[in-house]
Amino acid sequence: MARGLTLPQQRKEETRGRILEAAYRVFARRGYEAATVEEITAECGIAKGALYSHFASKQELFRTILVEHVRHRAGETAARLDPGLSLRESMLRIIEASWATCRTDPVWSPLVMEFWALAGRNEWGREAVAEMFDHCSTALARFLSGAQHAGLVRSDVDVHRAARLLLALNDGLVLQWQTQPDKVDPEEFLGPMADMVTGYLTAGRQGASVARSE
Repeated sequence: MARGLTLPQQRKEETRGRILEAAYRVFARRGYEAATVEEITAECGIAKGALYSHFASKQELFRTILVEHVRHRAGETAARLDPGLSLRESMLRIIEASWATCRTDPVWSPLVMEFWALAGRNEWGREAVAEMFDHCSTALARFLSGAQHAGLVRSDVDVHRAARLLLALNDGLVLQWQTQPDKVDPEEFLGPMADMVTGYLTAGRQGASVARSE
């Protein structure tokens, strides 16, 4: 039994997890618009009422998948970082972590495309993707701020804008990889991306330090 949970609470959490996993597969296979609650409940073998006791709508279910995935990924990324790492190695680990699911989970890639499509079609889709961006950029900005205080990032860098820039670079490459996997190999781009971002974050810092010491 999960620590601190009663047996009914544990079963409730397990059912919720099964619903999310089933919806994850159905949305990726069918797309948000074509997917139905009936198909999702059939996928995980529960009654429709059981699903609605956890999620008020198909929309809420889809949004939950996105938000929870991003939070889980952010936690995994943070666990990969260490204060003793160089800035370049830290950036490389952040970028690698962001690609981990895309490379290892064939279901996630089409699901991401669904998120982009929904963001362009309706307000709640835009809000869901905006929440994802806000969460990711806040986590990145927090890391960059710490690196800046440690003297690894030049002092004039706006860490919030830098975080958005890294997200744009990474997501743009993800989109290219999803549409042209034969032309975009992530392994060939991770290092150069880390170099580009590190160069931007540190440009002029060493020269400025030398000038102040003279």
